Amino acid sequence: MLRKFTILLTLLLSLPVLANSIPNMASGKLAGRVIDADTKEPLIGANVIVVGTTLGSATDVNGDYFILNVAPGTYSIKASYIGYRDFTIENIRVYADLTSEVNFELRSSSIETQEIVVQAIRPLINKNSTNSNTLIKSEDIENLPVRGVNSIVSQQAGVVNQGGNIYVRGSRSDAVAFYVDGVLVTDALFGGNSSSIITNSIEEIQFQAGGYSAEFGGATGGIVSTITKSGTDRYNISLEAITDNFVSPTSDRKFLGGYSYGYSEYVATISGPIIPNDKTFKFFLAGSNIFQRSPIRYWEGANFVNLTDPSLGSRADTFSIVYPAGYIVNAATQSWRLQGNISADFKPFIFKVGGTYYQYYSRDGVGIAELLAEKRAGISEGYTATGNFKITHLLSSNAYYDLNFVYYSDYDVNMDPDFKHNVKSYGDSLDNAAIGYTLLRDGSDLARYRAFNSTFAKPSETQAFYQKIRQQSLGGNIDLTYQIGKEHEFKTGGEFKYWTIRRYAFGSASLLANYARENPDAPYTQWYRRVDNYGYDLVGNQTDEEGLYRPKHPIFAAYYIQDKMEFNDLVFNLGFRLDYIKTDSKVFKDPTNIQFDEEGIVDPDELVEVDPTVQVSPRLGFSFNLTDVTKFHAQYGKFIQQTRLRDIYQGWVVASDNIKGGYAIQAPVGFGLKPERTTSYEIGFTQQVGENFAFDVTAFYKDIKDQVQIRFVYADPSSQHGSYYAFTNGDFATTKGFELRLDLRRTERLSATLDYTFSDARGTGSTSSTGFRALWQSPTATPFLPQQISPLDFNQTHRGSINADYRFGEDDGPAWLSNTGLNLLFTFNSGHNFTKVEGYGNGRIPLETLNESTTPWNFQIDARLDKSFKLGPLDFNIYLWVINILNTKNVTDVFIQTGTTNNGYLASDEGAGIVQSYRETYGEAVAQKYIDVYNTVNNDNANIYGTPRQIRLGLKLEY
Repeated sequence: MLRKFTILLTLLLSLPVLANSIPNMASGKLAGRVIDADTKEPLIGANVIVVGTTLGSATDVNGDYFILNVAPGTYSIKASYIGYRDFTIENIRVYADLTSEVNFELRSSSIETQEIVVQAIRPLINKNSTNSNTLIKSEDIENLPVRGVNSIVSQQAGVVNQGGNIYVRGSRSDAVAFYVDGVLVTDALFGGNSSSIITNSIEEIQFQAGGYSAEFGGATGGIVSTITKSGTDRYNISLEAITDNFVSPTSDRKFLGGYSYGYSEYVATISGPIIPNDKTFKFFLAGSNIFQRSPIRYWEGANFVNLTDPSLGSRADTFSIVYPAGYIVNAATQSWRLQGNISADFKPFIFKVGGTYYQYYSRDGVGIAELLAEKRAGISEGYTATGNFKITHLLSSNAYYDLNFVYYSDYDVNMDPDFKHNVKSYGDSLDNAAIGYTLLRDGSDLARYRAFNSTFAKPSETQAFYQKIRQQSLGGNIDLTYQIGKEHEFKTGGEFKYWTIRRYAFGSASLLANYARENPDAPYTQWYRRVDNYGYDLVGNQTDEEGLYRPKHPIFAAYYIQDKMEFNDLVFNLGFRLDYIKTDSKVFKDPTNIQFDEEGIVDPDELVEVDPTVQVSPRLGFSFNLTDVTKFHAQYGKFIQQTRLRDIYQGWVVASDNIKGGYAIQAPVGFGLKPERTTSYEIGFTQQVGENFAFDVTAFYKDIKDQVQIRFVYADPSSQHGSYYAFTNGDFATTKGFELRLDLRRTERLSATLDYTFSDARGTGSTSSTGFRALWQSPTATPFLPQQISPLDFNQTHRGSINADYRFGEDDGPAWLSNTGLNLLFTFNSGHNFTKVEGYGNGRIPLETLNESTTPWNFQIDARLDKSFKLGPLDFNIYLWVINILNTKNVTDVFIQTGTTNNGYLASDEGAGIVQSYRETYGEAVAQKYIDVYNTVNNDNANIYGTPRQIRLGLKLEY
């Protein structure tokens, strides 16, 4: 044993390791004591097992035991001792990376020999947690009126969901890491969650808002880890269907005050032993299909028949725009998901192989002004696949190691529905004519229809751009857990991930044909000078050749060591993490005087490799249990994360064109960007009140440095180029606040939770491009750019959710209410910050200090009413799911000119003058038509509201 441990520890200490960590979060620990119920003396050598598994342990001389490597889930724990009655405690919940305490008091069997079985009561306080750690169980997820990982996490304290992005405690959206069964599924280029997990397959979601221990890295904001279900001892099959198809989405009709969006979801799961009655091999498999006819948003549509503008005289067009309400045209989406795992228990070795697959297809839809070109709405499609193979070796009852190999692949493409990957045809007039579309000339669409100062696309107008992105990674991790005595849980491990990233983006693809025809003898680099490509050549073929078009191969590695010391009333978690980040990027030898080759591309000799970043980060957490119902906890840590890789990766062709052209580029690229660094502090207090209620108050403070910002790089007077835009490190932020959680364990049929966050997130920039307008429209040759601290765009001072579940059990209450439940979710926030301006277009002027104003408060109630019943061997659950039950039209954004849902143009001097001119020349009816057209195009259908009411019916059956 000692020899094995020495060899393994040596291997760990010499392992190259990774910053985008793949933490070993797939197991928890059971611990407790077995004593005599009468004498309270410890029982030495008592057996404690996890029923239905091969896991177990024996108590030591103090009656203490622990069981390592327990997969998250709900179990029955059984204790037995010669001369005593067996004692089983059911409904014990085990969480990933935490210790669940289970104590036994055994009674003598001299009088009775029957086993004692009791139901465990869910603990309200976890004494072993030292940071803000939220655990959402599968049984809680099942009753919620929301589905999907992002939607579930958005209800937790510390989280802001704004514009579909998740922000944690004031960090930017790319500072959150997402894991599925230990595989990192964060979009490396742009940030955010690239996976889509079937809700029915989730065993547990663990959300850490900050202060996580040394084994976690790759994120400075928060970590969202989803653990999927595993195989069971008995076969279990479930089928579920959800729909809102009560009326046709295209009919312009409502059902109970809400539109149908053509939503349908079908889910199937199956699990059990591969060989009947055998516990060695188990499997879990889930699949789903989701179809939705239209995005879900408030949409008023348009109804203009034979629209014509008399002010245009003989140049006036006559056309119709009839757009249905509640329905975005040609914007259907469909997705398929498949995920599963197989485990094999050959103690002392345990093997588990698993994977996920997500594929989608969607049309991009069209707005009011593009309705007539709806057939040319773009296509978006792609897939995400993950795989992992895990080996667990149980060295002894108190030591084991995990060896995990992981694979990740993501591919996304946006393209024209007709020409698809044939980019050269996008703007080719002959190729378009061959399929029935007329262009003005190569690279130019026909002039738009005009009416009342608005323009409308003709049917042939190109709507799509071309982009494809492929991200792949291979990696692995090895983690050792060694329990030293009762108090010390020692962990150490290393991780490694190697990426291959490719991108081909041509925003102006329709112009390619024009470039080629006007300059037939020009080099390809001139035709494709606006292509952003790496890992693909200029025409879009995948390439691995060395040179300026090679793919990017960043490497992230890490090593950690930590000791979790669990004493009776005190828990310390002390660790250190070493991060290694190699971005595979280059910088200029002299960024003020860049040399180019004969084709106008950056001379490779002008570039040098960026050195890797290495940082050691300490992490310290502790919890102090004053009593069984009172706990203090605190956490301190330093964190490092490479910002989204889009900010440091750009094809050299378009980068060269940007630098030489002196263009005002809002999203340029950064050369040699350093990782973002965060120092985090939190302190909290947890108190249980009575038997069924507890609350936790946690205060937090974060200091964030080296965030990305946009700046000028000033050119040397002798250079071949002018000054140019580039990303650099420089923004910083400080966020502080507190979180309040209330937890009511089910009492008299009611259980409830409250999550509330008060936060003050301030910094010098909300995104990497925040300072663009100050640079672009600076009144001086050298822009004045003070580092001004102000509220961030995504700052929401108050945000919270209240979830209440009222449920009748089996044979509880009137017969017709047996197994009936109602779940209500009330969410609220105080709005986000913005800056009021004067004027429209590029000439607008701020009227106040940055982000001084705030959008209105938002309130929403969602509900799920369900009824369960049995028919023979089948369990049925039928439910009504209503989103935004009150159909509250929440204002999620405003026009910055007015701070309202109307941009105010028609009330401005310019707008009012135009209306009056129409009124005086053509009469009131024509003036009103101008107002109607303007409001329809610019105000009435603006995407500035929350989700409207949706009514869905679901049916689930289990065997």
